[in-house]
Amino acid sequence: MQDDWADYCESVGQKPAFVIKEELINEAFPGNPYYTKQNGSSSLSRLMGVAVNSRIEELEERLAQERDVIPGMITTGTVTLVYAPSGAGKTVWILGNLFQSIRNNLIKGSDVIYFNEDDGAKGVLQKAKMGNRHGITMVTLANSPDPSLRTTTDALHLLNAIREEGEANGKIIICDTLKKFAPVLNKGDMREVLHVFREFAAAGGTVILLGHCNKHRSMDGRLIYEGVGDLKADVDNMFGLDPVNDKFAFHQELLVINEKDRSQISFEGGFKYKQTSATVGYEESVDSVQFMTVDDISDLKEKQRAQINIGKAINKYEDEYVLLSSIMKSNKMFSQSELLELLRDENINPNGCTRKKLLNCIDLLKGNNLKLERRGEHGKKYYRWVPM
Repeated sequence: MQDDWADYCESVGQKPAFVIKEELINEAFPGNPYYTKQNGSSSLSRLMGVAVNSRIEELEERLAQERDVIPGMITTGTVTLVYAPSGAGKTVWILGNLFQSIRNNLIKGSDVIYFNEDDGAKGVLQKAKMGNRHGITMVTLANSPDPSLRTTTDALHLLNAIREEGEANGKIIICDTLKKFAPVLNKGDMREVLHVFREFAAAGGTVILLGHCNKHRSMDGRLIYEGVGDLKADVDNMFGLDPVNDKFAFHQELLVINEKDRSQISFEGGFKYKQTSATVGYEESVDSVQFMTVDDISDLKEKQRAQINIGKAINKYEDEYVLLSSIMKSNKMFSQSELLELLRDENINPNGCTRKKLLNCIDLLKGNNLKLERRGEHGKKYYRWVPM
């Protein structure tokens, strides 16, 4: 009917209204594929053409090719964010796991492209040599000999091109760190960058993003990702690595916090590795990374609970925490009544800590900073301060 009306309008020297409307839209939105027909197809037929119904076999084949990158934790075809406090060993953790997966023939080193954008010259060289031994492509954009590939924006354009050329399938991209690719607190910029990564993963690639935590934990002592909360919705998996030991311990132990996992089996466990020191080199530290099972990490969870309670005490009762640590650092033991009595002394308690707040702080620190001992004939309770 529309064609008959067009013929009639042409015979009387007029344009039909639908033609005039289309011309106006094309003038207002020149070349916009959402408002113009392409290859003679209507907008509706183009939408129907991208439906997944007709690509079921393709999707089944891609799922059949899915494999572990880090066993039980990260699979191919996903976008994963892993975050940890500064100095916790994110890079040691990811390199150690990648190298193990390559040695175990889970992945090929030639499929891995590692953007090392958070390192100095010495670290860049050291990791480049390690990458060579495992067949990994190590990229540091600041050192790029290609003038058109020296920024993370250039790299994102290149990842788009790789996808469009059909070469993303099977490739594993590591971004160390995410904040070098976009301002982590800018929702708009981060959304655009994540769109590039999601399209790359949809084409069969894998993207692993390393991120940082805030310096301070939450009020309940938990890690807080340093970035916009919307990011969690845009990735497939999101894990926190919570270090349990300090930097002086021989081993660092990392408890994995499962923030989001779209796989059917949620990851449970942790990792440990030898910390670099005068006797342990960086490469030995990387090669020492090992998985810890649920049974292995029972002690880690106890340590984490202790850290969380200490964090709560510091955040909620900072004055009381400082008071206890200062008066008890001499290793002298105090009963609870003796501690409460000290509140009366303005020289000891210049900030006016109250009885209620001090008792709350003591409850959080029991078994952590405060170790309980019983003394005397009636087993009176005494506390000793133990640094954590």
